[in-house]
Amino acid sequence: MKHGDTFRSAQARLREFIDDHELRPGDPLPSEAKLAENLGISRISLREATRSLQSLGVIEAISGRGLFVSEFSFRPILEQLPYRVAIGGASLHEVLVVREALEEGLIEKVADRLEEVDLEELQALVDQMADRERDGGSLGEIDKAFHARLYRPLENALVSSLIDTFWELFNRLYGSLPGERAAHPARVHQDIVDALRAGRGSSAAMVAHFAHIRQRLEPLAAPRADPAGQPKGE
Repeated sequence: MKHGDTFRSAQARLREFIDDHELRPGDPLPSEAKLAENLGISRISLREATRSLQSLGVIEAISGRGLFVSEFSFRPILEQLPYRVAIGGASLHEVLVVREALEEGLIEKVADRLEEVDLEELQALVDQMADRERDGGSLGEIDKAFHARLYRPLENALVSSLIDTFWELFNRLYGSLPGERAAHPARVHQDIVDALRAGRGSSAAMVAHFAHIRQRLEPLAAPRADPAGQPKGE
């Protein structure tokens, strides 16, 4: 059997072991020697399989304790994707389309589940954003926290992971754009909170949140001309 086939077989057997034993996030795997014996593979093949599954976020190694099943996360995809996505208007526009569809599509569901404590915590984040804006500081982490907190009432781990992934991916690429960012980001986020508190207009507020970003992207997303002066793709 070729090395590649051996590696894939080892990886598949390790996945099957996790499934067959109904292991959940946080559950430990057997020792390397016992696991290799159970799977019928060499310890070398097992090490290669575990390394690959660690890179995919399926399992994690904790120093001094061994291997454990990981919590589901899109983080491994995020770590690889920026190197495969060309930094430019067209690629960033595609990421924006997904992020918009996700956040605009879910905001009404959030509005139906919000409680006063949710609004208070969102307002506190907007206040922090306004203070940081006045001081000329970076707003990135506060903005990320706002969007994470906004969709928490859905109690959907997959949604939360997607929101986090596309926020980080978008902001990594967005930093390469020419031009100025939105002049008053706190105000845009305040409009979202105000709409949610009023019980109407949350979709429109979220659309407006992305409006300035779209304006900056439009020139870069326009079809580029080839040397003969004709737009590409036509």
